[in-house]
Amino acid sequence: MVMTDARFQRMALEYEALRSTQDKIMDGLDQVLPNMVMAIEQNRAAIEQNRAAIAEANHKLDALIKHWNVDYEKPPMGFNPE
Repeated sequence: MVMTDARFQRMALEYEALRSTQDKIMDGLDQVLPNMVMAIEQNRAAIEQNRAAIAEANHKLDALIKHWNVDYEKPPMGFNPE
């Protein structure tokens, strides 16, 4: 009987420890997730700005290549388009 009570008490303590840990994790997520969402939105905006800048740089490079009549059949030494 004593062993059974000890086992039930241990199981109850393990359950309480597990629930306490889960509560701490969930509380932490409640605090962290809004900040993560805001950071993701800021990063999306920065990514769009980078895409626009890259597109503009590519357009300028294409214009220079066209202006200088760069032959892509024989790329410059050390140039690998892939």
